[in-house]
Amino acid sequence: MTTYIAIGVVSALLFFIILIGRKVGFGAVFEKLAILWFKLACSFALLYIAHIIVDGYDVVVPVNLFSALTITILGIPGILCIGVLTVLQ
Repeated sequence: MTTYIAIGVVSALLFFIILIGRKVGFGAVFEKLAILWFKLACSFALLYIAHIIVDGYDVVVPVNLFSALTITILGIPGILCIGVLTVLQ
């Protein structure tokens, strides 16, 4: 029950931010957040695909928020970092 209330409150806040943002000019902020969410989703997809591919070699690729954020923020060096940490494990 509290989950539904939390989702409703967050949805209402986002709706009001969008309405206010059109007048104030928060379009650039929303664009940056949309790009961040897209990169995060792509990072999770990349980690999941890597997890499936190397599963046969007894290598465990961690599919978690920390790994996805590392790849999202660092990009290609983040992929290399997670790969090195995975192999050294």
